[in-house]
Amino acid sequence: MQDQLDLANRLVNGLADENTRWAHNVIKFKEERVTMIGDALVSAAFVSYIGPFSFRFRRRLWNDTWLPDIAEKQIPYT
Repeated sequence: MQDQLDLANRLVNGLADENTRWAHNVIKFKEERVTMIGDALVSAAFVSYIGPFSFRFRRRLWNDTWLPDIAEKQIPYT
Protein backbone atom coordinates (compact mmCIF):
# COMPACT_ATOMS: atom_id res chain seq x y z
CA MET A 1 0.00 0.00 0.00
CA GLN A 2 2.89 2.37 0.82
CA ASP A 3 4.40 1.78 -2.63
CA GLN A 4 1.11 2.72 -4.29
CA LEU A 5 0.90 5.88 -2.19
CA ASP A 6 4.46 6.79 -3.14
CA LEU A 7 3.70 6.29 -6.84
CA ALA A 8 0.51 8.35 -6.55
CA ASN A 9 2.44 11.12 -4.81
CA ARG A 10 5.07 11.15 -7.56
CA LEU A 11 2.34 11.32 -10.20
CA VAL A 12 0.57 14.22 -8.50
CA ASN A 13 3.84 16.13 -8.05
CA GLY A 14 4.73 15.52 -11.70
CA LEU A 15 1.36 16.82 -12.80
CA ALA A 16 1.80 19.91 -10.61
CA ASP A 17 4.97 20.73 -12.58
CA GLU A 18 3.02 20.32 -15.81
CA ASN A 19 0.35 22.67 -14.48
CA THR A 20 3.01 25.33 -13.92
CA ARG A 21 4.35 24.86 -17.44
CA TRP A 22 0.88 25.00 -18.98
CA ALA A 23 -0.02 28.13 -17.00
CA HIS A 24 3.10 29.81 -18.40
CA ASN A 25 2.19 28.67 -21.93
CA VAL A 26 -1.35 30.03 -21.59
CA ILE A 27 0.04 33.47 -20.76
CA LYS A 28 2.43 33.28 -23.70
CA PHE A 29 -0.33 32.16 -26.09
CA LYS A 30 -2.56 35.05 -25.01
CA GLU A 31 0.26 37.47 -25.83
CA GLU A 32 0.91 35.81 -29.20
CA ARG A 33 -2.79 35.91 -30.08
CA VAL A 34 -2.50 39.68 -30.44
CA THR A 35 0.14 39.43 -33.18
CA MET A 36 -1.11 36.27 -34.90
CA ILE A 37 -3.08 38.05 -37.64
CA GLY A 38 -0.25 40.44 -38.43
CA ASP A 39 2.30 37.62 -38.53
CA ALA A 40 0.08 35.60 -40.88
CA LEU A 41 -0.42 38.66 -43.08
CA VAL A 42 3.30 39.35 -43.30
CA SER A 43 4.17 35.71 -43.98
CA ALA A 44 1.52 35.18 -46.63
CA ALA A 45 2.34 38.46 -48.34
CA PHE A 46 6.03 37.63 -48.45
CA VAL A 47 5.50 34.18 -49.91
CA SER A 48 2.81 35.31 -52.36
CA TYR A 49 4.22 38.57 -53.63
CA ILE A 50 7.93 39.12 -53.08
CA GLY A 51 9.41 35.68 -52.54
CA PRO A 52 10.70 35.21 -56.10
CA PHE A 53 12.45 38.60 -56.36
CA SER A 54 16.06 39.46 -55.56
CA PHE A 55 17.18 40.15 -52.00
CA ARG A 56 17.81 43.85 -52.64
CA PHE A 57 14.39 44.38 -54.20
CA ARG A 58 12.65 42.45 -51.40
CA ARG A 59 14.46 44.41 -48.71
CA ARG A 60 13.60 47.75 -50.35
CA LEU A 61 9.97 46.78 -50.81
CA TRP A 62 9.81 45.41 -47.28
CA ASN A 63 11.45 48.38 -45.52
CA ASP A 64 10.15 51.23 -47.67
CA THR A 65 6.60 50.08 -48.37
CA TRP A 66 5.21 47.15 -46.43
CA LEU A 67 6.43 47.69 -42.88
CA PRO A 68 5.52 51.39 -42.84
CA ASP A 69 2.07 50.53 -44.25
CA ILE A 70 1.50 47.85 -41.60
CA ALA A 71 2.63 50.26 -38.87
CA GLU A 72 0.37 53.01 -40.24
CA LYS A 73 -2.62 50.66 -40.10
CA GLN A 74 -1.60 49.71 -36.54
CA ILE A 75 -1.58 45.97 -37.24
CA PRO A 76 0.49 44.28 -34.52
CA TYR A 77 3.12 41.76 -35.66
CA THR A 78 6.39 40.37 -34.37
